[in-house]
Amino acid sequence: MSPSSPRTVLRRLGLKAEKARGQHFLLHPHQARRIVAALDLEPQDLVVEIGPGLGALTGLLAEQAARVVALEVDPALAAYLEKELFPSEPRVEVICQDVLQFDFRQLAREAGTPLAVVGNLPYQITSPLLFKLAVDTAALSRAVLMMQQEVGARLTAGPGTKDYGILSVLLQYHFDIIRLFTLGPANFFPPPQVTSVVVRLLPRQPDPAAPDEAFFKRVVKAAFATRRKTLKNTLTARAATLGLSSSEVLAVMKTLDIDPGLRGETLSVSQFVALSNELLARRGTGAG
Repeated sequence: MSPSSPRTVLRRLGLKAEKARGQHFLLHPHQARRIVAALDLEPQDLVVEIGPGLGALTGLLAEQAARVVALEVDPALAAYLEKELFPSEPRVEVICQDVLQFDFRQLAREAGTPLAVVGNLPYQITSPLLFKLAVDTAALSRAVLMMQQEVGARLTAGPGTKDYGILSVLLQYHFDIIRLFTLGPANFFPPPQVTSVVVRLLPRQPDPAAPDEAFFKRVVKAAFATRRKTLKNTLTARAATLGLSSSEVLAVMKTLDIDPGLRGETLSVSQFVALSNELLARRGTGAG
């Protein structure tokens, strides 16, 4: 069954798009097909769809994949998908759950295959969800995600640019990130006030790798804690939280030929990994 226009369905169900949940429903089938095509699905794939809403992508996904697990936090929309739109489609499983609480790793283990992930991410959960996917990289084969253009810019930003920050470093460490295309407000009902961008995330094997990713994350966060301050100021001020003294932090930067007068935003992902690894080695023990 093909979904009707969002306006028509919502009116019939007596519902309104909820701003608090970031609900903006895709209007045009050809844009839905573009998003699904970007996943490059195989018949054996298991797809997790984040926020299926009114099902603009769900049926297209089910046509190409072995199984679609649709995570919808809105009970009314979940009921519509399960009971009206896909009541007899065995390949679609609708789960009414907050994606931030969903266990991607467990599903991948149970299925015996990594997951393809797709969805239009509400602004208020975009960063937390991206960090969650970074932690769960081993459970994923790829992801195609739609988000606000400004967040997409941060994901793909390079060192020395205004958009480069914690999100850039931690996501680029785990994924190759490709900006695919943008969708203006007129593609959604109700229209958002911003342009959206669709990006593809492909898990990568980091080289060099950080043996303690939790410690790596702490170093990156410390370096960006006060964006306009130098590495000397940010890292030495937080040396104790890294289990080191200020002099040890400065010694590590000297060893790596990193100018302590630089700001964190100037270091590449590989430089952050090298810095984290050397700081960890200087501690002499593993970090939690």
